[in-house]
Amino acid sequence: MASENIDLNTGKTINPEPATPKSPSGPEVNNMDTSIGDLSGILTPGMSNEELVARLVQVSEDKLIPWEECHLPSKGLYYGWPDGMIMVRAMGQTAEKVLATQRLAQSGQSIDYLFKECCKFPAGFDPVDLLLGDRVFLLYYIRGITHGNMYEFAITCPNASCGAVSTHTYDLNDLARTITWADPAIGVEPFKITLPYVSRAVGREFNVGVRFLRGYDANDILAKKKVKQKIFAKPGNSVRSGKTPFEARRQAASDQALDDSLSENMSKIIINVMGVSDPFTIRQFVEKMHAQDTATVREWLREHTPGIDNTVAVTCPECSTEFTVELPITENFFRPSKR
Repeated sequence: MASENIDLNTGKTINPEPATPKSPSGPEVNNMDTSIGDLSGILTPGMSNEELVARLVQVSEDKLIPWEECHLPSKGLYYGWPDGMIMVRAMGQTAEKVLATQRLAQSGQSIDYLFKECCKFPAGFDPVDLLLGDRVFLLYYIRGITHGNMYEFAITCPNASCGAVSTHTYDLNDLARTITWADPAIGVEPFKITLPYVSRAVGREFNVGVRFLRGYDANDILAKKKVKQKIFAKPGNSVRSGKTPFEARRQAASDQALDDSLSENMSKIIINVMGVSDPFTIRQFVEKMHAQDTATVREWLREHTPGIDNTVAVTCPECSTEFTVELPITENFFRPSKR
């Protein structure tokens, strides 16, 4: 893997920051507009309604709901694939039944079943092994090609003196343009990260090996906490000079969400400490980590985790309070917008 030069006093990477890796497929990749199959070929001159219905019910599901190319943020680098392109299609009746199954929803398995129904992965690949950034992206992508790129969501104003609930509309194609693509230059998991504080404390370089979180991590967290599944997305690049106030607020909220999720799951992210991979030892070490060292791990993952930035800036129409939230995935997520 490419080496990282880390300032042991600040924990910051001192190498010039590389540009965010771009998709080789161009700016129109992963368009989230509604996908519609072409069935004009089944029509014949003078065809009656009865004949049209009879012909339509004989059409294969693959032709009625066509498959299309989708490029994952990970580019397939962490799955042993030659690229990150998979085939995806919009939801049909089977997918809707999966989402309506309460038992699957409570266990978090509904997302995995949805992916199995709407995605074609290389043979033998289980969607629970997808990076969390890929999973979040796919959820929005499937929603977009099923019900369209315009997504309505309701949000409560955080202003204590207001608390108004308002409805907002977001263009999912803007989300597709926030993708952070995987960078082959960082090498393969586990990624070696030098911890600045403990390195100074022991008088020699001290490092940990880290990995990206995956779907089975989210399912495990859900099972242990017995709460609704929380999906962790990769926010965009760190705040830099020249960003607008809108971008700065969006980035701050996104960074905080990622920081919280990474801190809670550091023992899953770190898979060895100076080559020691015993889980109990790792948990003991994580519980004693200095804030400088956890910040170093979080910053590295923030810069390199493939995924999307699903935070949006919102203005309350009642009191004009501006705030930033993660684009919600609610029970109405897989329903068409009213507009």
